[in-house]
Parts: sequence; C-alpha cells; structure tokens
Amino acid sequence: MPKAPATSKRPSLPPESPVAGLIARRRAREAAAERSVFGGIILLALTATGFAGYTLSQPARPYDVQAVLPASFGPFAWKRTAAETRAPEPDLDPLITGALPDAPAAPAAPAEARPALSVPPPSDYALRRASAGQAVVEGRDGIHQVAVGSILPGAGRVLSIRNTGAGWIVITTQTIIGPTAL
Repeated sequence: MPKAPATSKRPSLPPESPVAGLIARRRAREAAAERSVFGGIILLALTATGFAGYTLSQPARPYDVQAVLPASFGPFAWKRTAAETRAPEPDLDPLITGALPDAPAAPAAPAEARPALSVPPPSDYALRRASAGQAVVEGRDGIHQVAVGSILPGAGRVLSIRNTGAGWIVITTQTIIGPTAL
C-alpha cells in the first residue's frame, strides 16, 4: 500500500481576533502619519536652506524705502539728514551716572603738607535703623529718614545704604554714617 504523503503537523493558529486587526491598522496609520510629518519637516528645512542659498547667490541690490513709499506717506521726512538733528543734552546727575560732582579747584598744596590717607570728616549723625534703600539717622537737629538720592544737611547726598559684615552704613558724598557717631 502506498504511503500517504507526510503532512506537517503544525499546530493550527487561532483565528485573529477583531481587536488585533484594529490594533494593526491603527499602528499602520500612526506610522504613515509620522512619515508624513517627518517628510514635511525635511521639506521645510530644504526650502529654508534653499531660500538662504538663493539670496546669498544673488548680486547685492540696494534696498531703498523711498522707491517703495511715497514722500507724503506717514511720519517719514525724506529731506532731513542726521546732521540737522540736534544732539540731546547730556544728563549728568551724580545719582544716575554714579559720578561725583566736580569739587571746586583748590590751590595746590606742597606734597609734604597733604595727608597720606583721606579720612572722611567726622559726622554728627548716628544710624538708628536701616533697610534696603532707606535709613533713619539721628543728628543734633533731630531724626531724619533718608533714602538713596536724598540730601542730608551737613553730610551731602546719600549715595548708598549698605549692609556690611559689621552692620549697616549710609554712604554720603561727604561722610560715612554708622551705628555710632564717628
């Protein structure tokens, strides 16, 4: 008796569930969407570099606003030049610029008569309270609340109110005021 052909005895696969088909189609759509977005980005990059290359390869053309806009248009004054404009006045406020005002010229003293160290004159003020930007100082004529930029009689303009390692100080154009009278 002839033998029957040998058939492979593979286990039969279960039929695909409808959910598996939906998942496969969704993954295919997502992959197609990702490819199209990536292709769009590549196209945009090539367009941008192509435009830059085009503009760099062209001969230089002067851009003239007067050729595009008429002289009567808007706030443009075509006849004015930079030489006709007046330069602004410099504002040399010592508070804003940080510079000290010029002292009147004193007669030159011999070098041996000058003191070696410049020590601020003693102040009649004592610092009572201070915070960032404001301070309360006490003098012979009473209590003064000062801020950066205010003028303190007999001590000049307040330049800075600082917290140092030893405590708060008020720096004026003429002296330094600390917790005790100097």
